[in-house]
Amino acid sequence: MKMTATLLTSGLMALMLSGCASQSAQKAQQQLGQQSVLALNWFQQSGEYQALTWQAFNGARLAFDAAPSLTGKPRAVIVDLDETMIDNSAYSAWQAKNGQPFSAQSWSTWTQAKQALAVPGAVDFARYVTSHGGTLFYVSNRDQKDFDATVANLTQLGFPQANAQTVRLSTGSSNKQARFDAIQAAGYNVVLYVGDNLNDFGAATWHQGNAQRRAFVSQNHQRFGTQFIVLPNPLYGDWESGMAENYNKLTPQQQLSTRDAQLKAWNGK
Repeated sequence: MKMTATLLTSGLMALMLSGCASQSAQKAQQQLGQQSVLALNWFQQSGEYQALTWQAFNGARLAFDAAPSLTGKPRAVIVDLDETMIDNSAYSAWQAKNGQPFSAQSWSTWTQAKQALAVPGAVDFARYVTSHGGTLFYVSNRDQKDFDATVANLTQLGFPQANAQTVRLSTGSSNKQARFDAIQAAGYNVVLYVGDNLNDFGAATWHQGNAQRRAFVSQNHQRFGTQFIVLPNPLYGDWESGMAENYNKLTPQQQLSTRDAQLKAWNGK
């Protein structure tokens, strides 16, 4: 009987500890979401965000016009989708309000709902490129199973040339370089890349830490505004996972600690 009582007590303690750990992780996940609320407010409410997107696309139009053409090669522009051409901030707001981490399942449900909005200036830029002899390629890491919903969402927003040739979704890797190379191999002169993530400009920063990502920017600073156009996205991106090795595999508590440790703070003096 004594042994049975001991086992029962040990089991109850294990369950209590497990429950406490689960509650702690859930609380940390909610805190991670709450830390994004002000960025979401800025993204959805500020005129400054819209000014920056228009500025980016106005600059992209000038860069497209100035790009040299290669004899016999049609000009092409490669654009990312999420937080570059279309706005998914409602999904991020759902995460923040419900304390939910990103998941492939909930993201696919959002994608299938076809409720993403156009980023200010994106449709005008896309139409400008296609009406001036360019081809627009939408290269995104959305899953291939969401292709039809993605094309339907783009079409209802007024984006041109959204079809099986131009919409290039994930092929199993988030590294877009192979898809970029395939477009060039098809005979296109890619004159401009538009994205919200340094990975939208090639493989150099893929799975790299932020020190390497900043070094890439420094080494290629003359290409920004001429060949590379960046859209603002404070909500998510590889800059976050670049804060620590294997960041996406850390617990919510560890991610919170990493975020705090990466702050460069004034000492108050």
